[in-house]
Amino acid sequence: MNPRICIFGTHHAYQYMTTRRKYSQNVECLIQIHSVDLVAEEASGLATTYAKLIANKANVLWKDVDLTPEERMLVPDLNAMSIGTQIDFDLHSLREWVWVIRTAKSMKHSALLICGLAHTMGVAAKFQSVGFNIETHVYLDRADDKITENRTE
Repeated sequence: MNPRICIFGTHHAYQYMTTRRKYSQNVECLIQIHSVDLVAEEASGLATTYAKLIANKANVLWKDVDLTPEERMLVPDLNAMSIGTQIDFDLHSLREWVWVIRTAKSMKHSALLICGLAHTMGVAAKFQSVGFNIETHVYLDRADDKITENRTE
């Protein structure tokens, strides 16, 4: 049987900064539904995330699978200062492959990978290309839509 991965794409603020009850409920449910033995996360060196707390409570291994700050310095970035809208495709593709490798090495049968929304389909395709059964989910809170609904700049 092929290993299973559930990919959960979201806004990074929900991972560690903005409390959203439904985000946490989704993480809890996906851990249970998929009987995951690992919660892997694009946590970029964060010591604590909401998913880490949830995984610990559920007695499930949690791992930050992103590049460390030291590793990140070794990889070229076309927009290292994050000015404007450009995203370095090669850098982010490489990061996604690192997530695949680190997740595959740390899991037994089933994992939940939490990543930024923009990575959801790219990392799913990479997992699928190496034989994983995949399921994808995304989460954005409707409350945030309401905040910006009538806003003009």
